[in-house]
Amino acid sequence: MSIAAMPPQQAATDPGQAARPVVLRVSGGKPLRLTAMLLAEGTSWSPRIPAWHEVSLFAGPGGEIALGISTFKKSAHEADVHRAELFPDLDAALGALEGFDPTADLAARIDAADPRISGAVVALQAAALRQQADGLARQWRGMLGELLYQLCQPE
Repeated sequence: MSIAAMPPQQAATDPGQAARPVVLRVSGGKPLRLTAMLLAEGTSWSPRIPAWHEVSLFAGPGGEIALGISTFKKSAHEADVHRAELFPDLDAALGALEGFDPTADLAARIDAADPRISGAVVALQAAALRQQADGLARQWRGMLGELLYQLCQPE
């Protein structure tokens, strides 16, 4: 996990931290464009899980917070997923982060309705998917905890 963070109060007052144009990708939609300062960013990458997340928080000049969450898949057959949303304040953005389900984009690699596949194979695949989801959720919680800790640090 990697975290880089600047407390919102410092980002808003740090003369060395200038607002810059930011473009956050949105899968299947228009990107979110704004001029903002980076508050924090983190990644949950691990070699042992099938996907990982990257999170970015930006503060706009009016106090609005842009949140970008990207889900990257290690499989070349699966598309990455990018989300971005604008929130009125940091509390709202952090609430969205805390409510985010990092396992929602995991794909089952088996068709359980295929009559040629035995129940034992379906059960094994389900157990493997559960294990992957647990690992992904652990990595997400670790990254989120570090991100929240960094945002709460005084200047």
